[in-house]
Amino acid sequence: MSIKLIASDLDATFLKDDKTFNEVLFQEVLDKLHAQGGQFIVATGNHVQKVREYFKNFEGQYQMIANNGAEVILNGELTHVWAVSEEVPAEIDSLADKYKTHLQLGVSFVAANKAFMIIKNHSDEHLAFAKKYFENLTLIDSVTEINEPILKVSLVLPRVEYDFMREVKLVLGNKVHVTTSGYGAIDIVNPHVNKANALKYIAETLDVLPSEIMAFGDGLNDLEMLEYVGQPVAMTNSDEALFQHDFARSIADNDNDGVLKTILEKL
Repeated sequence: MSIKLIASDLDATFLKDDKTFNEVLFQEVLDKLHAQGGQFIVATGNHVQKVREYFKNFEGQYQMIANNGAEVILNGELTHVWAVSEEVPAEIDSLADKYKTHLQLGVSFVAANKAFMIIKNHSDEHLAFAKKYFENLTLIDSVTEINEPILKVSLVLPRVEYDFMREVKLVLGNKVHVTTSGYGAIDIVNPHVNKANALKYIAETLDVLPSEIMAFGDGLNDLEMLEYVGQPVAMTNSDEALFQHDFARSIADNDNDGVLKTILEKL
């Protein structure tokens, strides 16, 4: 079966634990894929600027699904955005206050080109990380200061993420899609947002069938995408929950070029 699109999650999938990847091997993969008329898609919970930073040496050679599917960038252009409804940021902000003792730093509200954050527990170390992670981060005191569509609300709640997720579902129901990428990190997005719907949008735009798509993931926020494609691959270092599905396994884990080696074997 020919492969026209290959989509891969980043953290703990494509990227090594130190956030690097084998650039020489990736170029080899891209050259082979492009020679067959195929395309590579980065499909991540990360925001656009972060992805561009990781792939600065590969500009123009990949497509992008960012913020867990809230944004699609095709050929360098933002072609699709799914924002959360207007009442969501305030609801999440007040829920977060209940979990304040567990909350790492605060609540971030991610827009297309910037992010806003309300700090609940100050930590110089976490704040320095957040400023590095979010380009154009503005610290605010209230959600009333936000004046543009929000694509994603994010917070880190180690050890109590599932309690918080349940509560979000109780309060907001089907107004949002709540997902975790593990490690206590929670993303709240538009209910139609997941990597699968974004990938489907790209596939339909490029006239590609699900059977002609291969995808890699390691976490529950990759599940819909893996179920959508005809050639799903779970990383050997995946969340146990993914192993309950009938997905192929990668040749190696993320620290040993698992995605790239598996693709090269297939191509």
